Amino acid sequence: MRAAATAFLLCAPALALAQAPQPASPAAAAAPEQKPGPLTLTQLQDLARRNDPRAGQARAQLQVAEAKRDEVYWATSFPTITASLAIAGPAPEARLVHGRDGAGVEHPTSLLDVTPGSRCYFCGHLGIGIGFTANTVLPLYTFGKGTSGRLATGYLVGAMSALVQRSTDQATFDVTRAYWGYQTARGAGTTILDVRRRLAETKDRARKLLAEESDQVSKSDAMKLDYLAEDIEARNADSEKGAALALTAIRLIIGKAPEDPIDIVEQKLPDPPAPPDERETLRRALERRPEARAAAAQVAGRRAALDLERAKLYPDLALIIGGTYNYTSSAENPPTPFAYNPYNQQNIYLALAFQGSFDIPQKMARIRQSEAELGDALAQQRGAEQLIRLEVRQAVGDLQDARIRAERYGNESVIGKRLVVQAGLAFDSGLGEARELMEDMLLWARADGEKFRALFDAQIAWAALQKATGGL
Repeated sequence: MRAAATAFLLCAPALALAQAPQPASPAAAAAPEQKPGPLTLTQLQDLARRNDPRAGQARAQLQVAEAKRDEVYWATSFPTITASLAIAGPAPEARLVHGRDGAGVEHPTSLLDVTPGSRCYFCGHLGIGIGFTANTVLPLYTFGKGTSGRLATGYLVGAMSALVQRSTDQATFDVTRAYWGYQTARGAGTTILDVRRRLAETKDRARKLLAEESDQVSKSDAMKLDYLAEDIEARNADSEKGAALALTAIRLIIGKAPEDPIDIVEQKLPDPPAPPDERETLRRALERRPEARAAAAQVAGRRAALDLERAKLYPDLALIIGGTYNYTSSAENPPTPFAYNPYNQQNIYLALAFQGSFDIPQKMARIRQSEAELGDALAQQRGAEQLIRLEVRQAVGDLQDARIRAERYGNESVIGKRLVVQAGLAFDSGLGEARELMEDMLLWARADGEKFRALFDAQIAWAALQKATGGL
């Protein structure tokens, strides 16, 4: 019973196991194996839910909680059976002096007449003793101990199930973040290639003009072009680093080894979604969020544990069934009910009994401890609700901010690209300056990079909002 009282101390941060694949039909086995295509976001999320180590740890903790629940159930429903079998020796001789009655039947003449070997421990004919004792206790009424223990462990299983969902939600969010980070790095790399191409054409044009000693470009302008080229290469290195880091994160989350090949589908960053109604989103979050469900289950379990500790103040009414069998080869069993013979004994008994302990001060202290733990669980429940409200507000605010930045920087990128085209035409025709073209390229590169960052932030804010409302 005490294990049930402390069952909720096992709660720790925890989805069904993946089903085994069905064997393929002969026709399917005979068909040529098709090479799998690039992994989509949905496939990566499914792999993350199944293979992420945090999800596996949470599932193992759920199995521990289920085993604890079954243990408490059988402890309060199945009788407690204890048995012992012993073989001992050497056993002393314990025999009576036999005589014959008038009919010639041999029997002990008196319980006071014993053989000489029965008067000392190592005298006479020694033997061995065999003893077997069994005892069964079946609780009939426990003043609520059984019910409270089963409730406490049942709520423990519910809390661990919610923690399993929390771990899988976190794995799904992490792989989603890595996926969009990879796509952002890809998109930024495409823009960098375009800027690099235009910059290379401009540098070639500038070198020709310098060779012709044209007033359209100076040596300082050529050095600024080289400066801009170095800046673009630095941005490209940062983009490549981001792509490699995102790919490594995806491998770790979905359980791929470093040497395993992995191919991610190429996807353009979508436009930011419209923010949902914050009040409705908050209502759904408070209902579906695994942290909220785990906190509610923990509070209910602590209440059941407190009821269990209070019930321990009362004894248990139990049905006790037991029996004893003893046999000693060197001891005689006289046929009379007036002789007590522990060497040869057989009996069976059935009784109704109250069983309990009188450690009242310790029990009262455990009750106060359970009351404090219930108060702690209630405080954690309030804290979880406040955290959910904060996360929903932050996710909605991040999404709104990302939408505005994506729109504004998108407009800037379009304007910057037009400026680059116009400046390039003017420079090629001899009417423009290299400095103006460089400034427009920098404006375009900056605006395009901020646009990609805003689109990435919008996708992450949307994923965080889905996670805040109970799952992606």
